[in-house]
Amino acid sequence: MSDDPHGTHNIPIGTPVRAFDGSTLGYVREVHPHYLLVGEDGQHTDLEVPVHAIRGFTEGQLQVSVNRGAVTEVDDEETAHRMSQE
Repeated sequence: MSDDPHGTHNIPIGTPVRAFDGSTLGYVREVHPHYLLVGEDGQHTDLEVPVHAIRGFTEGQLQVSVNRGAVTEVDDEETAHRMSQE
């Protein structure tokens, strides 16, 4: 049995992420077993996108089945602080 049932280890950092409504959510900043951290340059918050929302890759973009309003916002400064402690 695979430790990565959603195939998240194959998602490159920097991959653009497109929401279900066709809008751009940003790009993959971090890949975790249960979620992706998605952000945009110049934005103060990142988005936590659950891996079960991944629909696939199309034209070099990761397609997800959620829209911006359905995902959790995460303060990227807190993320940077947490990452520096690991």
